[in-house]
Amino acid sequence: MQTTRENGMLVVTLLCTALCANFMLVAGHDFQRVVEIVTLLCVGAWLLASRSDVAGRLFAGAAGKMLAVFFLLGMLSSIQAREPRLAAFETSVFFLLYAVAIAAGAEIAKRGLPALLRILQVVAIAGALYTIKFFAAYFGSFYLDIALAADDFTPGFSNIRFFNHVQTSTLPLLVLLCSLTPRASRLRWLWLAVTAYWWMALYATTARGTLAGMAAACAAAAFLLRGAALPYLRQVGLTAMLGVVGYVVLLVIVPALLGAQGIGAFTFAVERTVTDPASGRLPLWHQAVTLILQHPLLGVGPMHFAHFGRPVHQGAHPHDWLLQIASEWGLPALVCLLAAIAIVLRALVRAARQVDAHDRNNRAVAAALLVGAVAILVDGTVSGIIVMPQSQLGIALYLACATGWYRTVVPVTQVSGAGGTARLVGAVLVVATMAGLANLLPDGLARLRAEPLSPALEAVNAGPSWPRLWKEGYF
Repeated sequence: MQTTRENGMLVVTLLCTALCANFMLVAGHDFQRVVEIVTLLCVGAWLLASRSDVAGRLFAGAAGKMLAVFFLLGMLSSIQAREPRLAAFETSVFFLLYAVAIAAGAEIAKRGLPALLRILQVVAIAGALYTIKFFAAYFGSFYLDIALAADDFTPGFSNIRFFNHVQTSTLPLLVLLCSLTPRASRLRWLWLAVTAYWWMALYATTARGTLAGMAAACAAAAFLLRGAALPYLRQVGLTAMLGVVGYVVLLVIVPALLGAQGIGAFTFAVERTVTDPASGRLPLWHQAVTLILQHPLLGVGPMHFAHFGRPVHQGAHPHDWLLQIASEWGLPALVCLLAAIAIVLRALVRAARQVDAHDRNNRAVAAALLVGAVAILVDGTVSGIIVMPQSQLGIALYLACATGWYRTVVPVTQVSGAGGTARLVGAVLVVATMAGLANLLPDGLARLRAEPLSPALEAVNAGPSWPRLWKEGYF
């Protein structure tokens, strides 16, 4: 008889609950960070209390070994960093997000496609409820005679781009839900509407990074999977066009008929791209390269670009995950991470090609997961998608879906087991990284209570503040 622990999907539930809470509660960046910390602490505690073998499987296989070295280098970089406590926090966040993804993926793998479908539906329902907030602002703008603004699409987020980052990881999943839902289902129209709104919001907020990522991802899927990706890519095209229709009707035609001001996002995007294609990122990238040349082995410490990048007054991170890891963790860590990503992507493509030609649903899942992976990687070269709390949770959910599906199509004999030593090492790392997060939880609660910064922090916070760990403040 299976135990309650085996029957439940606790990690998946916690992850989805955190994402939904951050969508529904209008509280901003610091609240989203605290929700992320609490969620990761809860999952870490569950991994320890349940004596799950997930901790022992974190570094299984070639990719796992590369990640083991990656996190080891991160710990060494944190120790030598200017502020070890803050560096250890980001290392801990990355590790526990990875552990959450593996644990949630194991839960999905036990239940197969039905579990994956339920997760997609939860994401879509959260998206539908979040969409209602926009339409409240939309109709309110006409009633109050207030011009509609781009940030009306992103209530609850401290910056428009933070919402765009979450869209990058969730949009491929929403399209997948449309693909998996039978045409005869009445819910299909709801899923299409939510996905179309996701596209429309991308257009209205000029999310060039996400759009470029999706374009590159679709091209990669078409090239690597050939005809197997076409049904899914047709859904991408359909929902993208519905988003265009929604944009034209709701943001151009209706405001014109009512004598109100619409959103000229396309014109703004063109002007912005022509004027400054990099959108001010060149000083950040130059600073990152400088730090890499000065600290090639262990970098300046995780999250420490926020300190060394202060003179350029452009951001607390390089807006490029390659430069971020290289400058903060060091070049060897970047090489290990790239090796792990390459191994995983190759395994994903191979698994996708093994799917039976008549298995329409699993072919759609394979295409969606490949699109999601490439979109995240490409968007991350021009954004902070791996930095912000809600997008970090979104990436963890994507990884959970990817690992869960992979384990359903790859024979169990290909997944190595975890020995006692591996479990012990994994458990020790979970405890250590939980401590790294818990150490900063009081700071987050203090910020939610709007407590003033200490004199020491105020002294180093002159000038603009750029969100990374918290919305404002040093680091």
